[in-house]
Amino acid sequence: MSSSGAKNPYLVTVVGVALMVIAEVFGIVRAMMFRAMFRPGGFNGTGPPGGGFGGPRQFGGGFGFGVSNYVTILGLIIVIVGVIWLGMALRKTPKA
Repeated sequence: MSSSGAKNPYLVTVVGVALMVIAEVFGIVRAMMFRAMFRPGGFNGTGPPGGGFGGPRQFGGGFGFGVSNYVTILGLIIVIVGVIWLGMALRKTPKA
């Protein structure tokens, strides 16, 4: 069985999944950091005594449609293209 015809589609699919995972982890960590700033004492207990905003935000902007969401969508598109390409490549592979 020759897998050389299916190597590139596998690679494209793995790259798409990796992009999606990285973007999702980044989004989750960013949201957790944002919530920590509004706890009493901020990140490490150095915030205002009554709670509230614990310090400046590192990345600025809101949590709307940000860069991590664009990367997630790009990764999803790459995964879809990779899976379709992989299916077509495996269908054309000669069976030994």
